[in-house]
Parts: sequence; C-alpha cells; structure tokens
Amino acid sequence: MKKLKLFALTLMFALVAAMPAAMADQVDVYENQKLVKSVVFKIGVPYYVVDGQTPGVKMDVAPFIQNDRTFVPVRFLGNALGVDDSNINWDNATQTATLKGAKATLSMTIGKPEVVSNGQARAIDVAPMLVDPGRTMLPARFVAEGLGYQVDWDEATQTVVCWPAGQTKPDVSAAVEYLNQVQGSMVNGYVIPANTDLKIDNYAKTATDGKWMVFWIQLKKGDLEQQYADARSILSQAVDQETVDTVMSYARQASVRDKDNRLPPIKTFNSSNGMAIRVAGGDTLVTIQVWHAN
Repeated sequence: MKKLKLFALTLMFALVAAMPAAMADQVDVYENQKLVKSVVFKIGVPYYVVDGQTPGVKMDVAPFIQNDRTFVPVRFLGNALGVDDSNINWDNATQTATLKGAKATLSMTIGKPEVVSNGQARAIDVAPMLVDPGRTMLPARFVAEGLGYQVDWDEATQTVVCWPAGQTKPDVSAAVEYLNQVQGSMVNGYVIPANTDLKIDNYAKTATDGKWMVFWIQLKKGDLEQQYADARSILSQAVDQETVDTVMSYARQASVRDKDNRLPPIKTFNSSNGMAIRVAGGDTLVTIQVWHAN
C-alpha cells in the first residue's frame, strides 16, 4: 500500500512538472486566480462580453478605430481583463494611466507611443488618447497582450477577441451575435447606438448614398452626457479622432449664448479623408450634419 501511495504521489508530481508553461499562465491571467476565458469588444458598440455571459457590460464610450488600432476606455478595458478599479490609477500631472494586473503592471501616457511593463519601456505604433470629456482611451491590443492575453481582430464582424495566452481561441459566436443585436440600427452606413436619445433625421433612415447623415442632440431630453457619447460614436465612424474631438468640443458650447444673446455661428469642420461636419446650435437642439465634401 505504501508503495502504491508513493507511486501515485510520484506520478502526480511528474504530471505537474510536465504541464505546459502556458497552463500555468492561464491561472495567472486574472486577479485572485479567477480566469477570464474570453473578452469580446465590437467597434461602435458600447458593450463588451466576458466569458460569453450576457447581457454584456455597458460602457460610456464605444470602442473605435484610430490608425488601424482599436481603442477602448481605460476603466472598461482594465475591468474586462481582470483589473479592478482599485488597481487602475490615473496620474493627472503626467497624464499616465497605470493598470496593475496579476502578471504585470502596465503604464501608458497620453500622446506617448510606448507601453511600460514592469518598468521596461517598449515602443508601439500608436499612443493613448484623451477624448472629450476627459475619457482616457487605450489601444486594446497592447494592453491585453501586456496582461497575458492573445488578441485577434475579425474584420467581417468588426470585433476584437481576447483570450489567455497559450489557450485555444474560444468560440465567441454567441457573444458576437449578442453584440450585433445591441449595436442598434444601421442608418445609411452608420451604426446608431441602441436606445439613444439622439434624434436621427428621417431621410437618413432611408438614404443609400453613403456617409450622409444628420442628427440632433436633444438638450432638454434624456441623458445629455450619453447623447454626447453617442454622437461621438457616430462621428468616429466617419472621421479621425482629432476631428471628432474638435467637433464635439464645439457642439458642447454651440447652444451657449453670448452677452448679446447670440448663439455661436454655424461652423463646418473638414477632415483629411474628405468628410465634412457642420454644427449648428439652438436652445433645445444641436444639429450635426455629416457629408462627403469632395
């Protein structure tokens, strides 16, 4: 009997020693030994899905693409990848976001194309950015990889999938289907956030001429901050983020009358990709029009 127990114990240790290193990594990916098997984000959709569990988690800003990279709000990206709020810090003086995960501590600074992992800096091809009103957006791939995940991009579904390094890519079809359902409607080539309080132009709903769009921010109805976020989500599908920032900054003050009781002038903003955006203020509505300028 003693020989049998000794053999069993020896076999157990042999099996543990033979386990691939990736399996050891898998239990370290999430704080407190809790494993996140998959995370799915979708461009233009302010929800993400962890481990296929629906309903998903709502974000205040939808992921967007800039310079061929997907950007996600720092807090939601960290939470999805197993970093709770107490381990996500923002240094306003240096404009640096720090995420402390189970395997690594990552730091990224606004406007600086590098990621610092456990004190070691590595150059990357994009920089974190601030979007109005003061939300920090991080490139999802570099953060996820730094925290122990593999990352894949599906062009057809416009989704980003993250799963623990060393594991087989999980089946996330149900999560993708869910995100397709909550993304809202498609209007003339734009994804309109679900349940938005924005007023969408009726002609745009039936138009088929590409990127033409008109919508209104309703200043006296619904969640105004969410409307600004939804407007940003729509505009991000047409122009670069620098133009979006400029437009949204103007839209926020387009209904503020001056000392002579005059509204700010109607203003048109042109993007390098040939798109134009016009903003007109009012006492109850802010009108935003998007079209091909050339």
